[in-house]
Amino acid sequence: MLVPAADYLTYAEAVALYNDLRAVDIVALVKSAGPPTFPYGEGMYYQLWIEETEAAAARETVEAFEAERVSVRVLRCPKCGTPDPPISAHPAWWKRLFYAGTVLHKCPNCGAEFSA
Repeated sequence: MLVPAADYLTYAEAVALYNDLRAVDIVALVKSAGPPTFPYGEGMYYQLWIEETEAAAARETVEAFEAERVSVRVLRCPKCGTPDPPISAHPAWWKRLFYAGTVLHKCPNCGAEFSA
């Protein structure tokens, strides 16, 4: 019988946890869940289901994944790895248009601009 191992995951989180479980030889089923999305009607979140007999073996992997999932992540520059680059003060008009809906950061070390 299948039991839920994790709930309310994004697609990327579901794939990452699925791969973590596969690494320890536990087969999981990824299923959409939650409120439906427009226009297709599938759930906006995902669940991972595993066999009830493998729940004890998967517990350590799932707990490690959940601990990483709720931890605060520090934003880093993708070019040089500088932690917590500030928001770009006055980006050009075309950058504001191109990066609309995101926040543009500028690295103080290498000068790279990127969105987060």
